[in-house]
Amino acid sequence: MTKKDKRNILLSFFRDKERQKLYFTYAEAALATGYKIDSIRKFVSENLKGKYIFQNQRPNWYCQGLLAISDDDFFRITSQSTQAKVLTDDDKLYNKLIKRSLNAFTVALEVYNRPSLENRVEAFAIMMTNAWELLLKSQILKAKGFDSLIDQDGKSIPISEAVNFKYQNDSADKDNLNQLISLRNDAIHLLLPEIQPQLSRLFQTTVLLYQEEFAHQEGYAPLADQNVGMLSLVIDGPEPDIALVKEEYGNKTANQVNEFLKKFKKLEQKHNSNRFAIHIEYKLALTKKPGTEDLTFGTGPDGTHTVFVDRPKNLKVTHPFYESTAIKEINEQQAECAINNYSFRAVVKKHKIKNKAEYFDLTDRPRYSADFIEWFIKNLKHPNWLQKSLPNKARKKK
Repeated sequence: MTKKDKRNILLSFFRDKERQKLYFTYAEAALATGYKIDSIRKFVSENLKGKYIFQNQRPNWYCQGLLAISDDDFFRITSQSTQAKVLTDDDKLYNKLIKRSLNAFTVALEVYNRPSLENRVEAFAIMMTNAWELLLKSQILKAKGFDSLIDQDGKSIPISEAVNFKYQNDSADKDNLNQLISLRNDAIHLLLPEIQPQLSRLFQTTVLLYQEEFAHQEGYAPLADQNVGMLSLVIDGPEPDIALVKEEYGNKTANQVNEFLKKFKKLEQKHNSNRFAIHIEYKLALTKKPGTEDLTFGTGPDGTHTVFVDRPKNLKVTHPFYESTAIKEINEQQAECAINNYSFRAVVKKHKIKNKAEYFDLTDRPRYSADFIEWFIKNLKHPNWLQKSLPNKARKKK
């Protein structure tokens, strides 16, 4: 009982720091809770590090996500029973697949973010496909057991089978992943610098979908906040000149590049969604007080040279709400009806909110804007609006 009480005090300490957006040290946590410093270090390392507690700069740490989970969830996550859980062979393999998938994802981002590496696009495609394959096969292992990963010849099932297990219906997500796999399997020679602007938009979505899928499966984002900058892959540029590609690489390669671009455009038009390939949009401002624009221009130190500045958005300002906090905000601002996770997700799906950048962002984890909250509350005032957003089965039950 004493241990549980102390963990309760520890949870309160962590939540206070998260609420106030303050850093803390192990020494401060130990002083506030009665734990020893070494016990705090071990406690965080084994249960919370990389999931709910992240390091800023030694010796400072910060919390993220503990306000969104229940006390029971915290006690379950941080259970320190002396009887260690006996892992089955499937459990052991699952843990290894997740670890290797995360490693492959991290390597993919690291190599892509090395401009001096000439084959970084090829390396990214190979490692990102590997990350997805391991993640999807971990899902099959968990759902159907080890034998489902092996075909009749005793070999590991192909990634295409794993994709079909995850995405049974046609979707933008599925086509994005299949495009990546196709490039890795059949057209690695097409990963040319000339088409990197198009590839980067495909790759950007691939990375964000992986980030979303991993977080949904494991309960934490694969990258800590301080590494989120690695997620930005998009490179803007013009359509490649096929004549120049032909001159540089030959007729056959130029024809294949042309066919790839046609298929890419066709799929992009079919889905018209950031869940297939990220759309590039800019807001430009020529102003002495820039703040809302994505890009700014100005004069250089000598008054003659143009300065081109990329201004990243602060997601805590533009899209400050996670799903749980968005639901809470909606319920606090209106009394028409109580919104829960089910009805919230139904509205998001019905109205394709994830395709609308002004309402939704997936840079580090699913986030929603204040404009979305306002839109949601405004529509709740319309008769039967929420009811019409629910799936047909749910409507019949009501």
